[in-house]
Amino acid sequence: MMESNDYIYNAIVHAKYQGMNKEEILETTLANLPEGLHDNAINIIDNLDNNNQIYFNSFLDLFNYVFYLVNENKSDEAILNKLTANCNLEQFEFVKYALRYIAINRIPSVWELDNVQNELIGLELDKLIKRCERIKNLAHKEVAYRIILQHFYNAFCDGKSIKWFVDIASKTTDGTIVKYCDSIAVMISKAQGIEPLVALESASSNIKQAELSTNDSGKLIIDTLADFKIAAEYLDAQAGPTFKRIKIKLGKGVPFKKIHDFGKDFVQQLGLELSIKVPPMIDVIPGGAAIDIPRTDREIVYFKDYVDFSSPIDIHNIVIPGGVGVDGKYLDIPLFDENVTHILGGGRTRGGKSQFEKAGILYLARRYPPSVVKLALSDVKRVTFSKFSKLPHLIAPVAKDAESSAKLFSLLVDHMEARYREFEKVGCETITEFNRKHYPELIMPRIATWVDECFDLLTDKAHSELIEMDMMKLLAKAGGAGIHMMFYTQRPDRNVINPLIRSNFPAKTAFATTRPEDSCIILGDDNTLAANLLGYGDFLYKNSTQITRLQALYVGDAEEPEYFEHLLEEAINQKDNYTAWEPNDIEEITATKASKNKSDGLNKAIFDNSFDFKIQLDEESRNSILNLHRKGYEISEIVKAVFNISRQDGRHYKQYRTVVEAFLNNYRDNSE
Repeated sequence: MMESNDYIYNAIVHAKYQGMNKEEILETTLANLPEGLHDNAINIIDNLDNNNQIYFNSFLDLFNYVFYLVNENKSDEAILNKLTANCNLEQFEFVKYALRYIAINRIPSVWELDNVQNELIGLELDKLIKRCERIKNLAHKEVAYRIILQHFYNAFCDGKSIKWFVDIASKTTDGTIVKYCDSIAVMISKAQGIEPLVALESASSNIKQAELSTNDSGKLIIDTLADFKIAAEYLDAQAGPTFKRIKIKLGKGVPFKKIHDFGKDFVQQLGLELSIKVPPMIDVIPGGAAIDIPRTDREIVYFKDYVDFSSPIDIHNIVIPGGVGVDGKYLDIPLFDENVTHILGGGRTRGGKSQFEKAGILYLARRYPPSVVKLALSDVKRVTFSKFSKLPHLIAPVAKDAESSAKLFSLLVDHMEARYREFEKVGCETITEFNRKHYPELIMPRIATWVDECFDLLTDKAHSELIEMDMMKLLAKAGGAGIHMMFYTQRPDRNVINPLIRSNFPAKTAFATTRPEDSCIILGDDNTLAANLLGYGDFLYKNSTQITRLQALYVGDAEEPEYFEHLLEEAINQKDNYTAWEPNDIEEITATKASKNKSDGLNKAIFDNSFDFKIQLDEESRNSILNLHRKGYEISEIVKAVFNISRQDGRHYKQYRTVVEAFLNNYRDNSE
């Protein structure tokens, strides 16, 4: 009887992941089974969706079931959550790759392709090309290519020049569209009796000259200033991805203040000719003044086009992505430099602040193993850093409120003090000296701390005093110990971020601000320049020596989730060849604090132990641990499956193992 039930169960499960619905399965099963087995079959079918226990005999069965769930319009996250309890580690990894493969190679229905066609056919060409660049499914992409080719055919018939097609090719990242443009440009050149290669080179040169040639713009500016009795001469110009910088020299005896407040007059006088909608940024440069005019064909500076993960790392020179300047050169921000150390930044919504933070964290995690760089993250909005929660670089889970952020800062202070005790012991003063002395046998990792909204932390009534006190300790001493503080806010407030805090940040990154006053709070020195920025990653990088205007790198985690997730997986699974220095006395210090919190009634979590403030198990983690435990998994396998932490992670692994063991012991006690 048991064998019959197993046979019926396997047949029903097979039917389910072949795409049959419950009614079809019931009808087919009852039609093919003896009447005496009908009750057993009905019971299995009724319970199938309730217990969600599905067992797979092969990877083909598993792939078919994943494909069935995709066709049921289940999200990737829902599919992964559903299969957590039904797969072993190897099968679960297979599910991830199956989802990617299906997303790219799945053959859509005719109805779905018609919907894609209707969505794309109404788009303007530039928006259509951008949309095509983001499409992953090959069949959907073919639909987009056909519509783009129709646009190109119409343009060819309308007599568009070679330059028009080469211009499009220069702006797209899609290789197929580039080939289409090149082919049409060659056809036009042959029709005109021009050598194809010469025609293409000429068109490319004309585009470059059109972008960089700003003589006319410079002349307009000089003539306009002359109308206002301001003598000046045009020097030269540069064109970056976001703006053109016109350099002028003021006449003798003309103070810079004469044009410093001239921005609104430029909008009023030259707004139509130069497409100026907001006052341009005007600043002093050696030998003259610079006026930054927005580019009408603004370029996106993609993260993947500028970062380098292939070259050997230099553990003594830790950097984060900066951006691209007006000269077209890419600039890193060196955390190890004493002119940087800590960074205060901010800007309004859609200024590009969050993208800059994500780029910095993603780069550090993918570029450097946990023995070289560790991370501490505070995200009270709960959305900016959520994708980084599984990184092995974290010294504690992402802090999501003022209370957990206060504990995180307290932990950082403990790390700082432990490092200085170690420096005293080995006879050095800074992390740089320590690592040069002990590398490659031992490395003291730098800790990059990113706080997404420091305003909320500093205005929290219950915890702001402790947070501000620990902030001051860290800003004063942590840089030399290799602990770097990156604080960002959308709402810079003079009364909240006091001058003493601001003065301890050697570096600033100011994105577009709503008010000139906000710019002054971030940059200091009554500097209002950030109010003239263009948003979407246009920012000012200030260290102790100079201010540089840059276009930040665009990660595009929403538009290209596969690329973002791929880098995250590589960061999580990268090989770590170094041995990291670990403080021996941090656990004792934090255990004392946890005990005090318990006696004060501040900590009512299920785990009142030394790891309480570091690792909190959410509902999903607890369910996953119990499912794996019931299936007979060892503690080490559970830690690896749920948190992606293994024994190679040393003390970090021990912390997770201790929490999992405590949870299971607590569960057993309650069950008994």
